[in-house]
Amino acid sequence: MKKRNQVMLASTLSGLLLMSACGGDSGGSKESQPAKVASDVKRDPVEITFYRPNTGTTDEQFMDLMGKKIKEKFPYVTPKFIPFGTGTSINEVIASGQELDIVILSIGFVAQFQNYNLQTDLNEFIKKTNYDTNRLEKSTFDFIKDYGKGSVFSLPIFTTAEVLMYNKDLFDKFGVSYPKEGMTWDDVYELSKKMSRNEGGTQYYGLMTSVSHMERVNQLSLPFVDPKTMKPVVDSEKFKMFAENFARFYKIPGAIVPKERQGKEADLFLKDRTLAMYAYFNSTMVGAPADMNLDAVPLPSFKEAPGVGSQMYPTLASIASTSKHKDVAFDILAYLTSDEMQEKFAADGTGMPVVNNSKLIESFGRDIPTLKGKNIKAFYPTKPAPISPKTVYDDIVEKPTTTAFREVAQDISDANTAFRKAAEQATKDIEAAAKK
Repeated sequence: MKKRNQVMLASTLSGLLLMSACGGDSGGSKESQPAKVASDVKRDPVEITFYRPNTGTTDEQFMDLMGKKIKEKFPYVTPKFIPFGTGTSINEVIASGQELDIVILSIGFVAQFQNYNLQTDLNEFIKKTNYDTNRLEKSTFDFIKDYGKGSVFSLPIFTTAEVLMYNKDLFDKFGVSYPKEGMTWDDVYELSKKMSRNEGGTQYYGLMTSVSHMERVNQLSLPFVDPKTMKPVVDSEKFKMFAENFARFYKIPGAIVPKERQGKEADLFLKDRTLAMYAYFNSTMVGAPADMNLDAVPLPSFKEAPGVGSQMYPTLASIASTSKHKDVAFDILAYLTSDEMQEKFAADGTGMPVVNNSKLIESFGRDIPTLKGKNIKAFYPTKPAPISPKTVYDDIVEKPTTTAFREVAQDISDANTAFRKAAEQATKDIEAAAKK
């Protein structure tokens, strides 16, 4: 149970958390080479302090996740971990004067992290060590470069993406064919109608998703906020189309999802087992009950973006600007992206590889019995959507945007009205936040 909790914690977004070989080696014909790590150089003993804001990782979980392996690779390093919790928020840690060397953060915290002046441009260390950035999954590293405007403030260490999971027992029960690879959302809507029914007094539903997470990694790369103007852009025609696509699954005649069940999609899928298909991160299958007969196919695509999967949702590692051991810290970051550690993260279900190596992708979940025989390749988008721009106001805009989706799904409002109201509210909320 402890191992499963660790796996779920490390792979869930949001912490959550959270790659395709797009632009690199999508077919896996060219395997990546391990990153060069200067671990054989004799060094004086050093303590390297790690911190993971906004994720409740314990010291024991950190050691299992990477601490023990780091100590083995770098005997002169003593890893120290500051657990996030009461008294150890990022503001409190900084105010306390505790020295930080490596900060581990989800991509959702990247924009907020810049406010603490803890970033270090890694380009110097990349050049000094001949670190091969071409081996990193392209959409993720493109985002890192674009966000840094040429500077590289972090390296990805593992990732996740959305997938379409389905309960095979329900499809067998109703004699309906399983979802297939290459489907569009329109195809899945028709399939969902077949699976939506009331039988024996039990209401069954076709498909649902976690709306807020689907918004964050949407396949159309739609941002919440324009990074140039810092204005919400959720009332665009594309965003409304995106929302209406998923809202229709919640109001299929004869299987309209009650208001009180919306937002509890995971429970319907894993506990009640009345939801046939669930679009979410693969961490759901990593931590699913052993007696569930689940499998997965790649996320269906929009006809406007054929074959495009979800955005990647990586977990990143940065070197604190205040670190006195930046060279050692970069050696550790390079090691975390080595094939050795990427295989470790993949095999135990912590997260998908962030390097272009098809064998590592196939090793995902190898040490998890419940994933044996599953369609693991579906977890890794062949063509991930470009990661949308991130701003410090994304969380502020996400809330009214998700509310707007619920209003459309519950037929309280039409999309034009709901998302206009969401944009107006988000604008007010941003203005209020900017004055603080």
